Amino acid sequence: MKSTALISQSEVLAAIDMREALAAVEEMFRQHGQRNVQMPATVYLDLPRGDLRAMPAYAPTLELAAIKNINMHPGNVDGPSIIGTLTLFDPQTGFPLAIMDATAITRLRTGAASGVATRLLARADAQVLSLIGAGNQALTQLEAILLVRPRIEHVLIHDQDSERAVAFARLATDRFGVVVQVANTAEEAVRPADILTTLTPARDPIVRAEWIKPGVHINAIGADAAGKQELVSSLTAAARIVVDDLEQATHSGEVNVPIKEGTLTTAGIHAELGQLVAGLKSGRVTATDMTLFDSTGLALQDLACAAQVYRKLSGTSQELQRFDFLK
Repeated sequence: MKSTALISQSEVLAAIDMREALAAVEEMFRQHGQRNVQMPATVYLDLPRGDLRAMPAYAPTLELAAIKNINMHPGNVDGPSIIGTLTLFDPQTGFPLAIMDATAITRLRTGAASGVATRLLARADAQVLSLIGAGNQALTQLEAILLVRPRIEHVLIHDQDSERAVAFARLATDRFGVVVQVANTAEEAVRPADILTTLTPARDPIVRAEWIKPGVHINAIGADAAGKQELVSSLTAAARIVVDDLEQATHSGEVNVPIKEGTLTTAGIHAELGQLVAGLKSGRVTATDMTLFDSTGLALQDLACAAQVYRKLSGTSQELQRFDFLK
C-alpha cells in the first residue's frame, strides 16, 4: 500500500540549508534557461485580505512534479504573512509522494534566487548590502547574499516598523557575524549600497533613481502581483534588467507597472536568469552597470528545494509521518 509522507516545517529546515538551496535553485534556473521544464502560469485567487496562489511545475531531470499553494496576507499580525504547503508528485503515476510545509521553502528559495542573481550580476568587490524590509524574507536574503559575496562588510536595514528593524539587526548580527545597522530612512539605506534588496509589498515606489550610485546591483523581490512596484519606473528602465521568468514578470514583477505605463517595453529586458546560468546571455559588462534582478518567485524554485528535502529525508532512517492516500 502506497502512502504519502507528511513533512513538517522543522523537518524541512533540518533537511536543507542555504548552500544546498543555492545549488538546487541554480540548477533549476539552468533547466529553465534551456527550456527543459514545464511551468504553467501561477493561478491567483483574490481573497478579502490577501490572495491564494497555485504554482505548478515539472522538471524531467528531477523526475518529480509539484504544486505549491501559497497564501499572501501581509496584514497578518498573529502569524506569518506567507503560509504555504507543497505537494510533490511522481510524474509517472501521479501519486502524491509528500505533502510538506512550504513556508520555509518559500523563504529559502527566494533567498537562493537572489543569491544566484547576485553572484552573476553584482560586482565582486561589493562591500555594502542594504535591505529595505525586515520581514520574514529578510534573513534568508541576507544569508544567501553573504554566501555569494563574502567580502560584504556592512549591512544596512530599513523598515517602516523601526522596532522590527532593530530586532532584525540584532538577530542578523548574532547569526552571521556581520555589522548590521538600522537606517532611519530608505534614502539613508540606499545611497551607500553596492547591493540593494527590496522586500516590501509596496504599490507606490519607495526607491528613487537619484539615490542609486553607479555599479549597484538591485534584487527587487517585493513586487509579486499586478500593480506592485518598489522602484520608481525611470530607475527600472535605466537598469540592465534580468527577470526570473519573462511572462510572469511582465504580469506581476517589478517591471509590470513600467510596462503598463509605457516607460519600459519587453525589448528593454535583457535576459531571464536561467539564460545567464546556462551561459546563453551575459550578465554584468562593466563596473558601472546598474543591474536589476526582478524576482517574482517560480514554482520551479520550490520544486528544486522540495526535491532536496524529500530525497534527503527518504534516504535516512527518520520515520516520517504518513497517511494512506489510496485504498
